[in-house]
Amino acid sequence: MLGVNGQDGSYLAEVLIARGYAVTGAGRQAGSRWVDPGRFRYTALDVGNAAALDALLIELRPDEIYQMAAVHGSSGYSYEAGWREALNVNVGSVHTCLEHVRVRSPRTRLFYPSSLKAFGTHPPERVDETTPRVSDCLYSITKNAATDLIDYYRTQHAAWACVGYYFNHDSPRRPDSYFLPRLAASLAAQLGKRGKAPGVATLDFWCDWGSSREFMELTADLLRADRPTDVIFATGAPTHAAQLATELAAAAGLAPPPAADPSSKPPFRADIGRLRDLVGRVPRERAFDVASWILRERHGISLPATGP
Repeated sequence: MLGVNGQDGSYLAEVLIARGYAVTGAGRQAGSRWVDPGRFRYTALDVGNAAALDALLIELRPDEIYQMAAVHGSSGYSYEAGWREALNVNVGSVHTCLEHVRVRSPRTRLFYPSSLKAFGTHPPERVDETTPRVSDCLYSITKNAATDLIDYYRTQHAAWACVGYYFNHDSPRRPDSYFLPRLAASLAAQLGKRGKAPGVATLDFWCDWGSSREFMELTADLLRADRPTDVIFATGAPTHAAQLATELAAAAGLAPPPAADPSSKPPFRADIGRLRDLVGRVPRERAFDVASWILRERHGISLPATGP
């Protein structure tokens, strides 16, 4: 498990541990941030260091590799200053893993998480696994380059490797700079559970929000498939941010925020039929559920389950 100290890597490690896997997790920090270190092996590692990562793979000879490490940030994050690190982590580490599979361990399975951003800043109205990828930012450039590497190794070397296109997904472990944690913190401040409310730039946008924990459960299921298949992970049900804020405020007994006029319809929607066909289920937890989870775990606020 590469990137075990991140939101997704930590939940995925916990899912695999609960299923009886012997898990080794790698992170840049000195110790495990979220997962009980007594339940798995933790190793401090810069996954962008090809020689160090290769040495770990030689030592472990893992049956499955989850490359969950990434250089990324919330909306507005600038990748220019950290381009070399992003290239090494988001692309170089994938090549290191694929070469290990090709040379030493052809039965090893590799999973790599990509992003909605792989389809460009303005995706088409319907997004599925056949939607053309568009590299129009530095982050999508790295994600699409890694996906091209995986496709090449599948075609040329029969590598068992697949890509999951994660739409927005959050949890109490998501950094404060992301929208749902900021919205939850704002509600907590209004309820007197924390100090100053963080600002929210706008509520006038649509987004398909899911649960990181649930996405990781489905990711682990995906690697049980007979053959590697790239899959979109999303709820398929976009939510308007102002509508979400209004529903959360109502559930908390607060006045609604200033109304924002939503677009007539979401600008795009995910087709999650392939995920349903391969795994037998799709994400159930949506934006209200995830925001309620963040409020409960981070701020001690329990809302009634009255969301959509």
